[in-house]
Formats: sequence, C-alpha cells, structure tokens
Amino acid sequence: MQVKDKNLLDIAIKTFPLFLILLFSFQGNAHAKLNREVHTLHHYHFSTPVGLESKVEFWKKIYSEYSTDHYVVHDMDNLGIIYEIVYIKNGSKMSNRAREYRFERVKRKYKKLLLQIARTKKHLSLKGDAKRVYHLVKSDFRKASRRIRVQVGQKDRFKSGIERSGMYKDQINQIFSEAKLPLELTVLPHVESSFQVNAYSSAGAAGIWQFTRGTGRLFMNVGYDVDERRDPILSTIAGAKLLKSNFDALQSWPLAITAYNHGTQGMKNAKKRYGANIVDVINGYRSRSFGFASKNFYAEFLAALHVVKNKNKYFPYANFNKALNLSSVVFKDFVHINSVMSSLNMTRDEVAKYNPALRRPVISGQKRIPRNFTFQAPQNKFSQRRDFYQIIPASERHNNQIRSKWYTVRRGDTLSEIASRFTTSVNKLYSYNNLTHRNKIYIGQVVRLPSRGGSAYPSVRMVKQNQKKYSGELINYQVRSNDNLTKIANRFDTEVNELLRLNRIKYPDQIIRGQLLKVPSGEKSLNNRIQIASRSKVVHLNAYKSDPKRNNSEKLTTKDFKVNLAHIKSVDKANQGRPAFRPVSFATRNNTQSSSQVGIIIVDFDETLSHYAEWSKLPVKKIINLNRMNKSSKLNIHAEIKIPFLNVQPDLFEEKRQEYHKAIQEDFFNNFMIDKLLVRNMAKGETAWEICNEIYAIPFWLLDSYNPGKDINSIPVGEPIVVPIISPIKSS
Repeated sequence: MQVKDKNLLDIAIKTFPLFLILLFSFQGNAHAKLNREVHTLHHYHFSTPVGLESKVEFWKKIYSEYSTDHYVVHDMDNLGIIYEIVYIKNGSKMSNRAREYRFERVKRKYKKLLLQIARTKKHLSLKGDAKRVYHLVKSDFRKASRRIRVQVGQKDRFKSGIERSGMYKDQINQIFSEAKLPLELTVLPHVESSFQVNAYSSAGAAGIWQFTRGTGRLFMNVGYDVDERRDPILSTIAGAKLLKSNFDALQSWPLAITAYNHGTQGMKNAKKRYGANIVDVINGYRSRSFGFASKNFYAEFLAALHVVKNKNKYFPYANFNKALNLSSVVFKDFVHINSVMSSLNMTRDEVAKYNPALRRPVISGQKRIPRNFTFQAPQNKFSQRRDFYQIIPASERHNNQIRSKWYTVRRGDTLSEIASRFTTSVNKLYSYNNLTHRNKIYIGQVVRLPSRGGSAYPSVRMVKQNQKKYSGELINYQVRSNDNLTKIANRFDTEVNELLRLNRIKYPDQIIRGQLLKVPSGEKSLNNRIQIASRSKVVHLNAYKSDPKRNNSEKLTTKDFKVNLAHIKSVDKANQGRPAFRPVSFATRNNTQSSSQVGIIIVDFDETLSHYAEWSKLPVKKIINLNRMNKSSKLNIHAEIKIPFLNVQPDLFEEKRQEYHKAIQEDFFNNFMIDKLLVRNMAKGETAWEICNEIYAIPFWLLDSYNPGKDINSIPVGEPIVVPIISPIKSS
C-alpha cells in the first residue's frame, strides 16, 4: 500500500508540470477569446501603436503646447522633425498675403539648407543652421526638401473646445452609451471642430462633427430650411451611426476612425491591400485622396484623447460650460418664426441660438419652420408645453412651406422692371437680396423674389416654334467637341429655344460636331461671363510672387486675357452671382414617357442621381433607364441628363434644385470671402482636383465660376486659369 501510494506520488510529481501547462494554456485561450470579445463594437483599449509615436507626440504638442500664435514648420512625413516655430500674434495687422509670404520665405530657407546638405560631401564641415538641420533630418535630405509644411498651433482653440463641450458632453456620452460605442470616440469633435457649433470648412463640412453635405444626407435632414448637421445633438446621433457603420464594415476601430475622414470604401481598399494594422496602412497605402489629413487623423484622435483625459494637467484653469437645460416640442405644422417669437416671448436671436439647425431663410422669415421639426427652447418657455398648439393660433399653423422664387438676371434687366414683372417693389428686392443702392445687378445674377407675384421661373421654358424672329445680325458657328446648345447659348448670350428656332432643330440634343449653326453675332465679354462673389472692395489681380506648390506657375499669358480680366468687378458676398445651376430646357417628347414632359438638364457640381430622384419624386432606376445608364454609370459635370416629369411640375423640380445649390453657396459665403484673384497657368501633371483640394482648398464650383467656357476637369497644360484665393470671415 505504501509502495502504491509512493508510485502515485511520483506520477503526480512528474505530471504536475504538464498539468500546469494545460491549465495555463486553457486560461490563455480563454483570455485570448475574452480579448477578442471585448475588442468589438463597444470595448477597445486605445493606445498608441508602435510606429505612430512621433505623429501622436507631434499632435499632443499642437493641442497643448503651441497656440494659434505659433506656426510650426515641420517635415510632412516625419513629424518628429520640427525646423522652426514662427510666432505671429493673433490680431496683428499683418495681412494674409504678408503672412503667407513669410511662411514661403521660411520654407525656402530650409529647402535651400536641405539641398545644400544633400550636395555637401564633408558633413563635418557644416555649421550653424545647416549643422542643426543635418543632425535633425539625418538622411534623404533632397526628399526632405520637398516635404516642408506649416501647421498652426491649436492650444487656445482646444482649451475653448473643452470648455464648450460642457454644454453637450452629458448628452453626447448618453448617445454613445446607448449605441454601445466606446466613449473615447466622443473626443472626435475636438479634432474636427473644437466643438464650434457654427464650424464650416471650405469643403462644405458643417457642425461639430463636420459632416459633408453628401454624408450628412444619409443620416440627417440637410435642406434649404433645415440643416441638422448644425445641431450638436442630432449630428452626434448621426456621428454614432456613421462610426458604427464604419466599424461593421472594417472590424477595426483605428480603421473605422480613419474612415471617418477618408471614407469607408477608401479604407476597405486600404485594408484589402495592407491588412488591418493602421501603421501598415498609413505607411503603405497610396491614393490621391489619402493625403496628410487622412494619414494623421488617427494620430490626432489619440493625441486629443490624451489631452482631454489629462485636461487638468494641460489646462488647469479650464472649466466646462454649463449644460443647456432645454425642453423641446415637435411641430406638427409649418409655423412662421414670427408666430413662435410672439407666442413664446423669444427674440429672433434666441430662436437661432437654441435651434442651430434652422437656416437663415427660416430665421429671416422667408421660410417657415418645417413640419416635424423638433423645436428647442429654455424650459421656462414651455411652462404650458401641453397646450403649445393652443398658444399658436390655428390661422398661423400651415400645411405647406413657403415656395422659394428666384429669377436669373438677363441682359437689359433692371430692378424696377423685375419688380414690375413680378408684382413686387424694388425695396422688397433690396431687402430679400441684402442689396444696397450702391449695388448693381448683372447678367447671370440669381435674385430672390418675394413669395407673392408672377411665375418666378422664366428659365423653365417649353420649346416653341412660333417665337419672335431674332432681328439682329447672325453668323455661322461650327459645333465643337463636347459642345451642347446650352454652352453655345451661354457663349453667344442667347437662349436654347432661340437657337432651336433659328436652326429649325426639333430637339436640343440633335447637334453633332462640325455642324454649322446660325447664332447671334458677338460672344459675351469675359467680365459678363465670369461670376464673382467677393466681400473685398478691391479684387487684386496680381499673382502671388510664388505659388504655394509650384514656383513660376503663376505667370500671366496673353495681353488680351489681362485686359479682359481688368474689367472684372467685385460684388458683395450676399449677391453671389453664380447661377445656382446651369440652364434647363424642357420639351414634349414622343417616347417611352408618352406625352409627359422630359427635361434636359446640364449636370452641375455636387449633384447625384439620388438628388434628381428626390427632386422629381421618382425612383433612381427610372432616371437610369431613361438615360440608358447602369448602376455603375458616373455623372459627368456639364453632361446632359434627361429627367421625366411624371410626379412633379418642372418648376418644383427647379425650385428644389435651386435651393440645393443656393444653400451650398450661401453657407460658403457666410463663412469665407474672396481676398484676391490669382491668374496662373496649368502645370504639367496638375489636375483641378489637386488645385481645389491640395493647393488652395476651394470648392470645385467656385473654381468653375471663375473660368467660364472651360472644361474644369480637362484644362490643357499652359492654359491660364483664374483661382479665387479665399480667407475665413472672422465670427464675432
């Protein structure tokens, strides 16, 4: 018995290590399984991955060390390389142009030093700044000379953002908790906007979450009367949905967060090529749109997360603003702001403050607050909340929205003639369009009309054969490649239906290259065709001494171009002259649509098939079939598209289309002004996308406005182009 027990003990001692291995192996597998479970939708440990340390440290300094008085001159790829800190105090009298010239001078200094180092064989002989830069960069000096960038500090803005976030952080945290998302994601508005409710970028992104108009429409109401991107709470709900959708598609929070900036499909492509490791993606992925901002977005997020968590260390005197104690009521009808102001004893400014989603047309009274809008006000204003609709008289609750009416100015028009034509007054036209008696209207300007009066859609026209014969001189014009009747009509200051009559053409699309057409003599002068929107009193026509990207690319070309350009007149931003979209013509067709009207429109910037479907109240498939397209077909700017009018009248379609473009333009010119015009040549290998997104940060439609008659997507090398240089309007 003792021997048997001894044998069992020996066996136990010998097998115990194996038992321990199996036990820990089981626990390890269980722990690994647990890790896989918690690294899912609502749990993730955000730490700085290996290889991203220098980027994160750089952005920590930007958010907590350097203020907006500091401009950090650094290497674009290796953020650990900081050449110099340029100090320019906010509020200084230095102009934007002088400021940019100073930056260019500093960048040229370091470019010269780097090239000098690259040519030097005896690096030990280097002295002063050259020696410092040599030890800073270490290698690839010639490549480094092309990677110099300037980043403005954000410390003061970040501190203000932390303070502002107090008004919303409790609600935002609740929204993300209910969505089962990591609460760390709620720091993204610090990166995007510093929690500025009225933040608006030159690319058209709005609100604290900086939704673009296209992405915003997927989750919110983005229209002419209401833009929910501006509402911190509604946009937070949308932000949570977008981030959750990104994670579902990518199964990685670093990639999902980067996709918030770069787009989900772009990050899908990146993951397919380089896997789920964010560092591999940043270092390897190459795409035209995957630039500095996208590559640094996750590092910025991690830096912002660190600073917010350690706010007492970095901003010991920062205090959260008090939360807004608001009550809300959903409007069951369309209600005018005047009714709300009188019923709730609120000022116009208070309505705007507590309801940032309401756009200017509603706040000014040109549109009603729409049905189903969630109206917010301080709790004391809703003491009789249950009887809210008894407070507002039934006669002031409406079933419909006020229609928008516009008129595009033609040659020979005057304000008094327009007022008479639409049974209104000149004073009302001044008021509705923020005009003063110093302003002059001009061809192509879009004028807002009061809601009463005659038809506001003279540009919506049927093709008729009995119009009055043109009495002026006619010349022959040979149709060029990519021409259409709309382009030709614009070029010769006439109308499409007049060209149809003069040339006995039945349908607008029945012209071919090389065909001779009769047209009115005399093309429009350049100053009539270029539509300018600028707040500046003087438009500076001289080019920069050096281009932000390419030296000597700004040279003027022909004398004629300079002479014509000198005729350009600046106008107030409120009188943005660019027509809200390109002309439309309508004809009755004997086709698959029977006798229904079919509109032929020219595709404009930012338009999609879903927009056309929405405005015409038709399925996208019907528009695709009519135009013999397929789901993968792309809309080309300035191309013709047929729209069947089965469910709405053409004027309603045009109204919605006009509102869409006017909202984009109004938002832009409420936040940016044209400082000057730069005339430069298209450089080899350069694209309009690059000019708008990487060099000057301006929207496509604005560049197109200043270059009439050009195909903005295929401008030949050496062709002169006009580039509007913009600057933000400082808010009070």
